[in-house]
Order: sequence, then structure tokens, then C-alpha cells
Amino acid sequence: MKPTTLVHINNNEQREINRLLQAIDEKREQVEELTVTKEHLKAEVDLFQHRYNARVGHVYLELDKVELETKEYRLRLQLRREDISEDEIEARVESCFRENRARIDASETQKEDEQKSPKNELPDKEAKYLQNLYRKLAKRFHPDKSEESEERNRREELMPLINRAYHEQDIQILERLNIGETDFSLDSEDATVVKREKLQSELRSLNRATAELRSEINRVKAGRTYRLKEQVETAEKNGQDLLTTLAGDLKRKVQSSRSQLTRLINMWSRSKNT
Repeated sequence: MKPTTLVHINNNEQREINRLLQAIDEKREQVEELTVTKEHLKAEVDLFQHRYNARVGHVYLELDKVELETKEYRLRLQLRREDISEDEIEARVESCFRENRARIDASETQKEDEQKSPKNELPDKEAKYLQNLYRKLAKRFHPDKSEESEERNRREELMPLINRAYHEQDIQILERLNIGETDFSLDSEDATVVKREKLQSELRSLNRATAELRSEINRVKAGRTYRLKEQVETAEKNGQDLLTTLAGDLKRKVQSSRSQLTRLINMWSRSKNT
């Protein structure tokens, strides 16, 4: 092979490596932007969920409990008319509504359980991996290491996310942000073809990560909680308090259901005395 041909091949290989490096940089920025977008969306949904639970969710739970008790007493009265013993009636009621009762009990204790549940301890190997990954990203994205205002602002968005992911042991977020950080030097003695293959592998990983992140963002936006949040925010812009209206409607339903339940309880009490 002529020397001029060798130089031509080398130049082509170097151009391909430079192209891959540029594509990796662009995809890394997309992964970072999409990760921030997804985590902001999740935070907005979580915040709205807490707001919804405080103003409306507990009323829904109260209504579910009253309606379940109503169904239980209706069944008791029906079985009484069939001349079934009281012990058998209670056994039938418990069997028929066991799953409904379990769901309500789970809903009542869910928040308390979440607060009490300790963070799972990772095995030593995974904990060490998580720590090394965090330190690597914290070093790379620390805002103080950038003098450009735009880049500093970007890092100031990413660092709280990185800190939270480390605290919550969310390895997936940290791994995604670490994709594209090649573990080899382009000045090393690796053959050019090996370098190219490694860069192509990193680029494929980044493409998968961006596709997954877009899919996750779409799932959040298509979710019931996010769509309800948008409806509430749109109503607020028009001067309407949708959550207060909804809570008021539910409270009226609870009051009506309680009246019906009281009537059934009285009927049951009278049937026991006859």
C-alpha cells in the first residue's frame, strides 16, 4: 500500500472518530436535558398528588369506606331475610368484601408506611459502585468548575438531581448521565478501529437512553394525575378552584351515603331484636 493511500485511510478514520465524538457530545446534552425534564415533571406530579390527597383524596377515601359499609349492611339484611344465623352472616360478609376492605385499609396506611419504611441498604459492591458513580458525576458537573454562565446554569440544574439520585439510590439516573464518558484515551495505543467501535457502542447507548427518556416523559404526561393537574391549573387560570368544587361535591355524597348507612344500621339493629 502506498504511503499516500495510508495517509488517506488514516485521515478518513480520524474524521469518523471526530464525527462520533461530536455526535456523542450532542447526545449527551440531550440525555441531560431529557433527564432534567423528566425529573421536573415527576416532581410536579408528586407535588400535585400531595396537594390533591390533602384536599380531595381523603374525602374519596371516606366515601369509599361509607359505601363499603353500606354494601355490607345491605348484604346482612338480605341474608337475615333468608333466615341465616348471625355467625354465618358475618362470615359471608367478611368473605364477600375481604378484598374491598383490604384495599381501603392499604390506602389508609400507605402514607404512614412510606414514612416509616427505611431505605434499603445496598450490598457493599453496589454501594461502592453507586458512590464511585456519584463522585465521578459530582466532579464532572460541579457548577464551580465552569466559568461560562450558560454552562454553569446547566450544571446547577443537574447537581441537585445527581445529589437526590445518590441519596435515593437511583442508579439508573446516574448511569444515564454517565453514558458517553469513554473510559479510554484517544491518544492511547488502541487501534483506530477499536476506538471507533467503542465510540459507536457509547453512541448506541446514548440513543437508547434518549428513546427511553422520551418514552418515560410521554408516560408521565399521559398519566391520569398529570392530566388532572393540567385541568386544575387551567381552571385556576380562569379563576376556578376545581379541587374545592370536587371536594365539596364529594362531601355532599359522603353526607348522603352516611344518612343511608345510618338507616341500614337501624334496620339491622331492629332485625336483631325481632
